[in-house]
Amino acid sequence: MANRHLARTIAMQTLYEWDFRGLKNPEIAELVEKNLKEFAPEFSDNGFTKKLVLGVVENKKEVDEIIKVYAPEWPLEQITTVDRNILRLGIYELKIASDIPPKVAINEAIELAKTFGGESSGKFINGVLGSIFKKMEEAGEQKIPVEICAGGVVVRYDRGEPLVLLILDPYNQWTLPKGHVEENESIEDAALREVQEETGLQAIILKEKIGVAEYTIQKGSKSKNSTIQKIVHYFLMETSETKLSVDAKEAIKDAKWYASQEALKIFGYENTKFILKEAVNIISQK
Repeated sequence: MANRHLARTIAMQTLYEWDFRGLKNPEIAELVEKNLKEFAPEFSDNGFTKKLVLGVVENKKEVDEIIKVYAPEWPLEQITTVDRNILRLGIYELKIASDIPPKVAINEAIELAKTFGGESSGKFINGVLGSIFKKMEEAGEQKIPVEICAGGVVVRYDRGEPLVLLILDPYNQWTLPKGHVEENESIEDAALREVQEETGLQAIILKEKIGVAEYTIQKGSKSKNSTIQKIVHYFLMETSETKLSVDAKEAIKDAKWYASQEALKIFGYENTKFILKEAVNIISQK
């Protein structure tokens, strides 16, 4: 077995055990050492196994969000523990690790799935990672950081008619309130917090999670431009409050209530417009 394939095998076994036993993150380094001694006592990988495992664990939140986007029909907890951690390892190597060619990351993950997974694991892993790589190629992406965000379509009713909240961003485009999910913060809490910080509104999340938007943005100056992939979770929210309070520190120029169809007409971003359309469809049926 080639050295790096063996390292990936031990990394996958370690992640499986960490996940299955519900171990805490600080325990993972010790588990790597234990498994290296147990399964490959004469193996010298120059720290590659540990680098893979720690990379997955440290980026677990972002990696899991990518799985949710590209395998939406499979809730994360319903994916087998083996397949879940092969995906985590493959996505880390494909999207985040700087020294692994994409096709190597995909092929190695498929081989792990064929060896340790079920009958259809190889096809499943190939499908998910292949879709991610296709999107990367279409966007001209290489290895780019992922930012997890959350926001909402906020609705209030005026004499029985639904009004939708839009904000005017620094680029003079009407859009939805959203923002970065902080460490140890749930996506739902982040969505509510961002709405309050950007508009002053206290809202509640209704049952419906509208959807997830994924796109890339450019940050920085022309000379030092960097690409960031954003994954934004949107929730349908409701409020009884009418007064809007825009905080200049949030770089929001304005916020207004609009009738549903008017909101759709002036909405500024095609890559997110489907979220607003879905929300309008839901509230029109109530």
